[in-house]
Amino acid sequence: MNMTQNSILITGGTSGIGLALAKKLTEKGNNVAVLGRSEEKLTMVQEKYPDILTFKGDVTNLSSLIKLKEWLMNYLPNLNIIINSAGVMNSHNLLNPDLPLENLLSDIEINLIGTIAVNQLFLSQLMKQEEAMIVNISSGLAYLSSAAHPTYSASKSGVQMYTSALRNQLNYAKKEFIHVMELVPPLVAEIGLQDGNLSGTFGNMSLDALVKAALKGMEKNKKRVNAGAAKQLHLMGQVSQNKMETIMAKESLKQAFPKGL
Repeated sequence: MNMTQNSILITGGTSGIGLALAKKLTEKGNNVAVLGRSEEKLTMVQEKYPDILTFKGDVTNLSSLIKLKEWLMNYLPNLNIIINSAGVMNSHNLLNPDLPLENLLSDIEINLIGTIAVNQLFLSQLMKQEEAMIVNISSGLAYLSSAAHPTYSASKSGVQMYTSALRNQLNYAKKEFIHVMELVPPLVAEIGLQDGNLSGTFGNMSLDALVKAALKGMEKNKKRVNAGAAKQLHLMGQVSQNKMETIMAKESLKQAFPKGL
């Protein structure tokens, strides 16, 4: 995949992995638009990075996505790359009878359903291009469940399965010019997706290193990029899943719920 002169939409592009990719891809001579929910963050992006287009919207809101599609027809009519970076990670006490269902399900709605909705809405647009790409961001916790983040792990495992199915359907339909890549990050503590100081935690990867791995994978049309310690998590999930999940659970539950469940 040529990594210059593309028209790119990045969901969740106002912070974290999404913003880091937006900055780097803009520097490489691409036209980039980011989708975000926060007016404050969108304004910050507009002020600091005036070459990046911004749109306020929510991947869980269909009417919002339809407005995004109409907007992109004017501003990025040749859209050929979608990067699904919108995501949240919340800890949930499943034993709490008062846990609001909307809180419990938010990870799945944003991480999984949002990814599916955005891709489905723009897939016909990508089919009109000579070459196109979809990048879905899953997680190393798609390989090993995080006991403290049950619906996050479930959502990212779902992203992984969905991504493979989408790729195989496109190949079956002889639409191989639409490349589908799964980016599998390990812990990236500096983006603050998880609470607490995790800088010394096993597998922590710098955001800069992750972006470099992602861009290299996109350029080479990789099907899956297991970045950094995601490689080890993949292997652990294959060799000793139950044992490793039990070990990980002790640490993650202690950190998320220091007073117990």
